[in-house]
Amino acid sequence: MAERHEMTLTWTGGLETAHRLVELARPHSCEIKSDEEQDLVILTVIVVEKDLQQLRDTVDALLVSFDTVESED
Repeated sequence: MAERHEMTLTWTGGLETAHRLVELARPHSCEIKSDEEQDLVILTVIVVEKDLQQLRDTVDALLVSFDTVESED
């Protein structure tokens, strides 16, 4: 049986920042789900890889990308 490693990140915030985060997440081959509640957007980003090292690399790159948005805000 093949291994499967998964990480789920949930973020909540404003619509403009959510759009920026989605654009940054797309190149990282993750599943992105978006829900809206009142004035907030809830993003769920799911990363799935076949090996743990690849999962770490993808998640690290994703978090570095997201940090650029938070640093600007």
